[in-house]
Amino acid sequence: MREERRIIGPEEVEERVLPLLEAGALVPLRVTGTSMAPFLRDRRDMVYLRSPALLPYREGDILFFRRRDGSWVLHRLWQAEGERLVMNGDAQTWFETAVPGQVAGVVEQIGRKGGRPAPARRWDRELARRLWRALFPLRPWLLRQMGRCGKLLRLLSGGERKR
Repeated sequence: MREERRIIGPEEVEERVLPLLEAGALVPLRVTGTSMAPFLRDRRDMVYLRSPALLPYREGDILFFRRRDGSWVLHRLWQAEGERLVMNGDAQTWFETAVPGQVAGVVEQIGRKGGRPAPARRWDRELARRLWRALFPLRPWLLRQMGRCGKLLRLLSGGERKR
């Protein structure tokens, strides 16, 4: 019997997810939110987290970390400057900082639309990430154009697509 998937709050992350990561498990987590678009899509994609003790993070990795306000987020490591981690969502033009102690997991695999998970550090994803980083100043315009194309495709296909 398949367990129902649901969104969990910050308290449940600490109760359910963190112990699994600390035990060395590969932990699945459904993506919610749009800060990592276009690379991760809200409620469509699944990431598989590994403890940073077992998978040391490096620049370009997607990290699962706790913000100072207590919320949990997936963002990409833009730059590591000693004990200061500079983070950025792929759909954002601003940065935030964290310290290594705030990082609970590193994305090891990504699953799309219920498909088989693939390594997050594949060469094609690395190439796309580097290109997206180089296009940082154009992100707002590019994301608007992508949104317009999505709306046009939905209209042409006869209505709203299922997520």
